[in-house]
Amino acid sequence: MGDTVTANPTLNAYAGPIDLSRPHFVGVGGSAMSGLAQLCAARGSDVSGTDAVDSPRLSALREAGCSVKVGHDAAAIDGASCVIYTSVAGEAPETAAARQRGIPVVHRMQVVQHLAHGRELVAVAGTHGKSTTTGMLVAALRQLGQDPSFLVGADLTEPGTGTHSGGGDLFVAEADESDRAFHFLTPAAAVVTTIAFDHPENYTGLDDHIDAYLRFASGIRAVGVLVVNADDQGCRDLTRRVRVLRPDLRVVTFGRSATAAVRLENISRQGWSSQVTVAVADAGRCVIRLASPSAQHAQDAVAALALLVALGHPPVSAAEAVSAFAGVRRRFTRVGQMAGVTVIDCHADHHNEIAADLSSARAVAGDGRVIAVVQPSGYARVQVFGADIGAALAAGADCTIMLDVAGAAPIAGVTRSIVGDAVIMAGASVRFATHEQVPALVSAMAGPGDVVVLLGVGNVGTLAAPIIAAVGATVEVPV
Repeated sequence: MGDTVTANPTLNAYAGPIDLSRPHFVGVGGSAMSGLAQLCAARGSDVSGTDAVDSPRLSALREAGCSVKVGHDAAAIDGASCVIYTSVAGEAPETAAARQRGIPVVHRMQVVQHLAHGRELVAVAGTHGKSTTTGMLVAALRQLGQDPSFLVGADLTEPGTGTHSGGGDLFVAEADESDRAFHFLTPAAAVVTTIAFDHPENYTGLDDHIDAYLRFASGIRAVGVLVVNADDQGCRDLTRRVRVLRPDLRVVTFGRSATAAVRLENISRQGWSSQVTVAVADAGRCVIRLASPSAQHAQDAVAALALLVALGHPPVSAAEAVSAFAGVRRRFTRVGQMAGVTVIDCHADHHNEIAADLSSARAVAGDGRVIAVVQPSGYARVQVFGADIGAALAAGADCTIMLDVAGAAPIAGVTRSIVGDAVIMAGASVRFATHEQVPALVSAMAGPGDVVVLLGVGNVGTLAAPIIAAVGATVEVPV
């Protein structure tokens, strides 16, 4: 994720009734906000929204009957029953005007909790893998014949597909920890995939994150379920404290650890597919087949399986259902291949995610090279983690092409050079480039068998098609 605003929306939060008859969404083009707007529209709300730029998500909202406009404007909230915001839009003109007029200003996670009323809320949290795990749960539940409502913080296939208003009892939602807004949620069941130090503009370190996740877990309803990663040190600390503070919760662990109740025994890859063997305590083994070579996706699949088993589904049928997962956009997504060069699009911006995605790309490339095209995400992240990001790139890529930092809150002296210099200091190759220069640069560097990985949460993903076209243009056509 790019820059967020240093804020805790749970402090002095709006506490009155939420009227969703005519909600206005500020920053409606964001992946999670657009999905929430679609969900409200599907439930009968007269939705309006504004965003700084036009996008395919805004087009999808217009097709859904929402009144969305480009450009922030205080007049856009006229007639709104409430104004829905994220922390990054906390001081936007619409938000400020709503406060002046006495119109309720409601954080998007408060709306998620409101919409989940009367349903069993399943919340998926974690530093890494929460979008993919949420998508896997949704795909599996549908395969098992259920019709859950869901809200994923990413598109499952096309823009606008990360949400659905279902007729079932379950509401599956991705729970964002970046600004602590996941504290608004009171789920019946929750998944925590990993806990690592991230979002340095809002957290002081790993211990601060663990404390935040403990508060999140403490909000799980009585006699609820917590599914947690047994391989992750932060998750292990959380588990230990939860078992003391909330002995009523059923804690289910997953991972490679011998102590995990749902244990990942083996991953075998063949081309772009993988087979994951899982042992479930007191229930034998099952196999998940994924259309992905990513080891992180395998771990996410085991997390989803653990939750499904905790909800009462037999392991074998649950594993078959998870195998129906078709992917989440920009989560190690194979965009295309031209002249033997494969282009993969990744949302990764944290050094742990970058390392994991480059490791999977290396497995795909085999004897080929891995070329990373990186757009560092967020000035605060670059300031704190720049050296770690550079080290991950140097270790995982044969060459790195470095774009400018994507972020809304510049910090003096913080530039892409912090990351690039770290790559060089680690003895690896880096090229600094503009967006316009990247396609030609990649086409000059890449050859058959090479894998190009786009990394970052900004607009680096838009380079996929131009890169493929540029690589194709260099292929000699026989005459």
